[in-house]
Amino acid sequence: MFTKKVAKSFVRSQTIFSSIVFISPSFSRNYVSKSRKLSSSLASITTSQTSLPITSMKSKENSQPPPPQITFQGRKLPDHLINFASPSGKELFKQALNDDYAEGYFNLSSCFSHQMEPAYCGLSSLSIVLNALQVTGAPVWKGPWRWWYDELLNCCAEIEEVKKSGVTFDQFACLARCHCYTVAKRANKVSKEEFISDLKAVCSRSDIFMIISFSRQAMQQTGDGHFSPIGAYNYEKNMALVLDTARFKYPSYFASVDLLYEAMLPLDKETNLPRGYFLLSSYESQKPISLCKLSQDAIVNWTSLGKIFCKDLPDRLITERPKTLEEVVKVILNDPFIMSLHNSMQTDVDKSSSEENPESGEQYLSTLLNDIIMSPLYSIVKSVFKNQSPPSNQYNETQISFATLFLLSFPTNLFTSLSTELVIELEQYRDRTKMSSVLKHEVEKINEEVTDLIGNFCSCSKTNAILSNDLDDSKVD
Repeated sequence: MFTKKVAKSFVRSQTIFSSIVFISPSFSRNYVSKSRKLSSSLASITTSQTSLPITSMKSKENSQPPPPQITFQGRKLPDHLINFASPSGKELFKQALNDDYAEGYFNLSSCFSHQMEPAYCGLSSLSIVLNALQVTGAPVWKGPWRWWYDELLNCCAEIEEVKKSGVTFDQFACLARCHCYTVAKRANKVSKEEFISDLKAVCSRSDIFMIISFSRQAMQQTGDGHFSPIGAYNYEKNMALVLDTARFKYPSYFASVDLLYEAMLPLDKETNLPRGYFLLSSYESQKPISLCKLSQDAIVNWTSLGKIFCKDLPDRLITERPKTLEEVVKVILNDPFIMSLHNSMQTDVDKSSSEENPESGEQYLSTLLNDIIMSPLYSIVKSVFKNQSPPSNQYNETQISFATLFLLSFPTNLFTSLSTELVIELEQYRDRTKMSSVLKHEVEKINEEVTDLIGNFCSCSKTNAILSNDLDDSKVD
């Protein structure tokens, strides 16, 4: 622009100068010739400079990724699904509310948030329910505020893997049990009548919620596996309100209960098993000690723990072939990961004890430790600590107690390589009928988590396939 202005100014000055000043013919010819050369030079400079930004702009435009050819702003619901916000949907909800089958809706809606990633339907559904239940112990979200949030639910499965593939039915069950009381029901093991009965029970209360895992294809929607909470049940029409977490795709809608049940039956391509639904509620008593709080630990995390139970521990028992109960305990406690668990779990207990009622938490922990010390297995674990070579003076009563708790909690199937006599002897020391209610509660919880861990993380090798199958058969949801 600057050079253009200079050129125009020069031409104007040339014209004015020629018109008002008397000059000789020879001077005029020389002046005009030089003026024309200068004008030509300025024009070439102007052309070259004005063409540069255009080339530069084109190169920048070419460097940017092309926009997607097809984009969507929501999908149209199939005709057999009734939009919650439509007049028909409002009428269905009104009927459900009048029949007391929408009691939990307002708790869910006040905490509802759509999923932040296309594959976060499971995480989003669980975070909504945890917030609706007001489950304590939520991680710090932002600033001083604690809130259950999609990406903060990162145990049982690596968050980057979840972002790519979502979570399976078993992974969701594992994740949910880390934070609340969870009953998992696969559709092939539940009748339609039981499903309807559970719907009625859940929707008539505000302290228990249902999350359904189903196939979108069976609902004539796009996509496939999906998780969402159930918000209400219409008894007259036998329809349930699905609070779809993928609000960018579909709105919430009423669906036939018959269709929902059928949508849980198709096999998941990842597991070759049908899907199902979950009943979630808060723990009635003291929140149990949990292995699920280990994902943030730099040394002990869920993945490394999965490797211990799925490979290292079974392999070590096979290789070392312990002959006595003391030798079995020694083989297990020689693993540094197992011995470092008590630090992480102790931290979790301390955190939960400091919320709302610290005295109650401390009293619960004290009762638990005393009950562990009374266990017959405790004396064997203590003797193994004392007879270490070289002897260690760094252990304490709490460490011995937690080591005993682990041994009391591990699934029997982890000891399949031991002799029958040794397994029988070990089970006599682990007899749950002789445990106090507090100790039994903790043992069952850790046993459940280790069972989920093996089911989710063990490979399909011969040994681990046996472990997973046996544990799945013995598991009670």
